[in-house]
Amino acid sequence: MTPKELSQTLVESEGLSYNPIAVRFIPSLGDLPEGMKQFGSSSGEGTTKSFLCAMWGDCLRGAGPFYTTKDQQICGGGAISAGFGSLMPLAAAEKFMIGDGKLFGNMDALRCSLSSTMPFKEGEFEAEIVGPLAAMNDDTLRPDVVLIVCKPHQGQHILRAYGFDSGELVHGIAGGSTCEMVSSYVMKTGKPTFTLGDTGGNAGLDLAPDELLLAFPYDKLGIAVANLPRICRKSSMRKFTLFHER
Repeated sequence: MTPKELSQTLVESEGLSYNPIAVRFIPSLGDLPEGMKQFGSSSGEGTTKSFLCAMWGDCLRGAGPFYTTKDQQICGGGAISAGFGSLMPLAAAEKFMIGDGKLFGNMDALRCSLSSTMPFKEGEFEAEIVGPLAAMNDDTLRPDVVLIVCKPHQGQHILRAYGFDSGELVHGIAGGSTCEMVSSYVMKTGKPTFTLGDTGGNAGLDLAPDELLLAFPYDKLGIAVANLPRICRKSSMRKFTLFHER
């Protein structure tokens, strides 16, 4: 299936509220497809800065494809997850990331979280292309990672379809930054995952409280989509025959 067909099938089969989006990591600016516009280029106001998760949120609502670079990132987590490298020394993050009411209780916890997502090397990529999956292709815009916003029951169907023939279980990831948990982690494991996200990332994506995020290596998404018509969708459990202890 083409990216457009994959997107249409997912949306129609599962009744998704948002079209899936796709990410492509670009090693060098010279590798960008000809004519690819940069995030915020339509504003005519020079370099436009934002959060990477908010850029993803724009694409969920129809924007893109566009590319973004390190100098457009407000959030260090977004810059790291895109492979651009950190925006500041890790120690400097302590002021706003560590302590009660913040993201981590101590620096060791922050370091552990960062390493657990299998981060890219510092400056491994110079740009990230983001766009609706349906607007990508299998050539110059071939995605690396596909992101799917869904309700839990929709995610259960998609992940069940992925393991329908193999029995492979999909392990979720949580406790870190949304963007980091679904970027290098998926690229380096080569496996799909799902996450409940985090406070900042879910705000940037503008997700509802009952929505979560699936992340697929693009090359594995077709397995799930092909099996969607084959999975069980109705339980055979007859609830009125069950006894419930009181």
